[in-house]
Amino acid sequence: MNDIKVLKSIKPVYNKSLVLSRLGYDKYHTALSDEVMHEVERLIKDTENTLNITAAYRIIDITHINPPQIILEDGTTLSGQRLSDLLKDSRQVLIMAATGGPKIMELIAKKQEEGKMSQAVVIDAAASEITDSALDFVMAMVEQHLRPRGKFLTKMRFSPGYGDFDILQQKEFYRLLKAQDLGIMLNEACLLIPEKSVFAIAGIC
Repeated sequence: MNDIKVLKSIKPVYNKSLVLSRLGYDKYHTALSDEVMHEVERLIKDTENTLNITAAYRIIDITHINPPQIILEDGTTLSGQRLSDLLKDSRQVLIMAATGGPKIMELIAKKQEEGKMSQAVVIDAAASEITDSALDFVMAMVEQHLRPRGKFLTKMRFSPGYGDFDILQQKEFYRLLKAQDLGIMLNEACLLIPEKSVFAIAGIC
């Protein structure tokens, strides 16, 4: 079972149009003035500068898949029919985490306290998209090491809370990645703090 790898202060490439999609923007049906678009881009840039993204990952062997259960080499059992379908041809899993750090949530709270709700919404959407893009960064980096060995990652990744992959399984990711060392906390509802934090899993075939 591989050790945990930690990547600090990363600047992932992200798709700005996906930030706009999170805000409900549809280029075919929504018209934004140049002034509004300029303000949105300024807020996205502020978000980039405030985020301090840390990512972590580890690779773990799969011992057995008996849908909907997936049993890992350390005895960890994950459960989800769609997850077991995703991993059916995999012999290993890539377990990942990314967090944007506490300052971005402080910025969102500050905007809300000032009554600048629309700015808070833009920053929230941008922070979610950029932090999520850190997982793309991890997957791309890991796949570069896998390809020379004839291995590859599944195109999709799942996070706890997706479909029948229960949010309670955040506990397993938290333990496997020692997420407390990344500055992440897990509350009683199995939600991550800071809020701009995410766990995910992909298969290695």
